[in-house]
Parts: sequence; C-alpha cells; structure tokens
Amino acid sequence: MRTTIFVIELCSILFCCTSLFASEKDKDRTFIHFIMNGQSLSTGHQSYPVISTEHFKGNYMLGNQVWINYGNTGELKFEPLVGTVSEAFAHEKHFKSRRAGTIAECPLLGAVNHLRLKQPKMPRILATSVGVSGASVEELSKESETRTAYKEFVTSLQSVARIAAQTDAKIICPAIFWMQGEFNYDPNPEKGLRANVPNTTEKREYKKLLVNIKNNMQKDIQRQYGQTDKPVFITYQTGAQYMRDTLSISMAQLEAANEYDDIICAGPIYPMTDRGGHLDSNGYRWFGEMLGKVYYQSQVQGKPFQPLQPTVIARETLPTQIRIKYHVPVRPLVFDVNLVPKIKDYGFEIYLRDYRQENKQIIKQVEIDGDDVVLTCEQPLVGDVIVVYAGTRSFIEDRPKGKDGLQGHGNLRDSDPYKAFFKYEDLDEVHKNGTFIHPRDSFETRLRPDYEPRERKGKVIYGKKYPLYNFSVGFYYKLPAESKQISVLGN
Repeated sequence: MRTTIFVIELCSILFCCTSLFASEKDKDRTFIHFIMNGQSLSTGHQSYPVISTEHFKGNYMLGNQVWINYGNTGELKFEPLVGTVSEAFAHEKHFKSRRAGTIAECPLLGAVNHLRLKQPKMPRILATSVGVSGASVEELSKESETRTAYKEFVTSLQSVARIAAQTDAKIICPAIFWMQGEFNYDPNPEKGLRANVPNTTEKREYKKLLVNIKNNMQKDIQRQYGQTDKPVFITYQTGAQYMRDTLSISMAQLEAANEYDDIICAGPIYPMTDRGGHLDSNGYRWFGEMLGKVYYQSQVQGKPFQPLQPTVIARETLPTQIRIKYHVPVRPLVFDVNLVPKIKDYGFEIYLRDYRQENKQIIKQVEIDGDDVVLTCEQPLVGDVIVVYAGTRSFIEDRPKGKDGLQGHGNLRDSDPYKAFFKYEDLDEVHKNGTFIHPRDSFETRLRPDYEPRERKGKVIYGKKYPLYNFSVGFYYKLPAESKQISVLGN
C-alpha cells in the first residue's frame, strides 16, 4: 500500500484529504487543489479545438483560465472551471488549425472533470496548470538560474492561499500531475540549470532532477497550505515520437515510480490520438481521464497502482527465445491493433551486444502466454541481449513505402474495464447545413489526426467513451551474457 493516501469521509464516500471531515460546513469550505506541471503536453499545446467546454458544478479555476500563465489576466479569484483557448493564443490571427501551437485542451480538465463525475458530492475542486511548453526539467526546477517557471508555481500557491484566507476556505492539495520529458531527450545549451550549460539527457541525472522537483513542490505545498501529508506525484511516461536511443528519460520516470512510494507512473501516452508528437484535443482529454482513473484507484480506493510493465526478462530453454513476465493490472493481456495501428512485432525489438541497427535480430513470432510475452527469434540469442518495447525503431507494419512512422508505439495492453465519462469526438463533424461543428481557419481542411482509434470491426470509435486500458510502458533492458534472467520490478 502506498503511504501517500489521503482520506476524507463525506456522505459515506471516500475521498483524499488530510483529515476526516464530519460536517457539511467543512465540506463547503474545502477546496481540493490539483496542480499540473510539465512542458507542452501538460499545457495542451497544439490542441485546438477545446472540447471540454462544459462546466461541472463544484469545479473551479484560478482567474479566467485553467493556466496560471499563458495570458491569465482575469482577477485572481475562484471562477467556475470551463475549457477555453488560452488568452495567449485566442487573439492570434490563425489559431484554429491542427498545425497551430494553440494551447487549448489542457489534460487537467479531463482529469478533474472525471473525478467530479466519479464523485459528485466530493468537496470543491480547484484546478491549476503551471506548466511551460518547451521546457526542460532544469528550466522548471526551483534551482534554475535561467528561467522563473518555478516562481509561477509558488505564486499560484500564494494566490490560492490568499483567496482562501479571505473567504474562510480550506485548501488541500492531494496530487501533482507531471507531464514533462521530451526536451530532455536532446541536449540544448540553453536549457540547463545555468547559462551555457546543456540539459541532461542521462537517465540517472534526470531521475535525480525529477525527484528533486517533486520534493520541492511537495514541501512548498505543505508549507503554504499547512498540510502534513505530501501530495502524491503522478507522472506519465514520455514516449511516442519523442523516444530517443535507450529511452533514458522514459526509463527514469518509470524507475522513479517503482522506487518511490509517493510517485506513480500512470503509463504511456502513445495510445492517445496525436498530431505528430503533441496530442490532439481528444488525446489530451483521453489522457486526462487516464490520470483521473489512476488517481481515483490509488488514492480514493486505496489500491496500489503500477502500469503494465515487465517484472522479469528471462532466457528460455530454446536458445532463440526470450520470455518477458509482466505485472498485469487486469488480465488478460491483449495485442490491440485497432486502438493503435499494427506495429511491426507489436512494438518489440531484440538486439545482440549493443543497440545498433546492424545487431537487430529478426523476430519470427510474438506470443502471449498468460501474463508473459514470448519472443522467438530467427537466430540463437547468445551473449548480451537487449530487449526493447515501443522504442525508436518501431514502425507501422503496413507503412507507406519509404516511411517508418510512429516510433515509440506498441500494441500490448491489459483488459481494464474501468469506464471513462467522455466520448471520442469527430473533430470534423458537420452541422446539417454542412458547416463544421468546430470552426477552423479557412485554409484548414481537417482537424482529425492521421490515425483514429477503431473498434474490432474497423469502425472509428466516434461517439464511444474513451477506453482506459493500461497499455505497456516503453522499456529498454539488457540481459547480460552471464545471466539466465533479470528481475526489473521488485514485487
């Protein structure tokens, strides 16, 4: 059982908080503050149109938008939470297209709206995004000498605490959602902690920085709100088109979640619809519901959550085979080629000695065997064996000639029946008069993504609720020549 579990009993409903509330008066004066930090995927970059436009009673934001930055010019008070195009983009000439970097559908909207619908009688929710598009973990850190992003996070806490004091409200922050990592896959001399020092791309250093910013945010929240319990830190796994080399940043996030009780990895973002790296508005809301699900299961129901991931990688009796044993949240395992296009070998790769293309092995068969996946190669696997899933060289099996496409993807998932509340929208749906439901710039012909999730019969899931299965995290593991097996998750 994870140690960071907040419990609040209201109308026989469990919800996280730091103490037991017994009266309606306490409920009425309490705000549960959810904070999202990170880079472009945390802000909802390139996400026009906004689809979370409905206000759900009891959900609030600070000022005139969910973002504390990006043009939040409204009076800083608690306003009903409604999805909008950020003020930083709303007045630009061309922001209504799939190519524009418009910040619109923040995933935090999907997360807190999910929680509100899951428990309508819970205390009021306050949602705040403090992320910065295009930022490295160093630039978001408290110790940064080049950026002031962390100060905006602190300012948001101070503003919330000040408003709460004026209105006799109580603020409790049970969770921080983290969506950052892409900019740490490539070194940049302008993105380190100090001027002319590049950001890290190394797994161990990124993990250290990640844990450090977690600790700083938790301490500042506890200090500002006077709460004793630490907010849980829920991270996604950086992936899809941003994957690089040995998946260092993605592995750092996964390992941190496996090593620290107050960090949870909600899983990868590659199953969600995207626009070549950034998600589209469906994808952001979809992953927001995934975050809501993980929070609800782990912090409200008190069930330990770990994503679908390997526990043991072992050599089989046949020298051409590798067995991957999995932690499976909900059985059975499935190769899903509808929600995600069919990836060659379902996203698995095997190399001998080192991670170079010339050492890549031909996989003849990929099979599910209970909670395991068995890979059978053409040649014996002698010496060091590297096993990769959703890596940099995965591609669509029936890809167009000359195009690899969709790196960082795979098809393996569990069978979690947990239900979403929101439905997958056709972004190009039209009214009866032929005009688009979602207006767009005159030059924009479509807002749909290149690939849309399908049902088993091949029909796009328009009007269907987002599936919240747990897809396997991406991973990179080396099985040394002298080892028959390695354990990669202690459980």
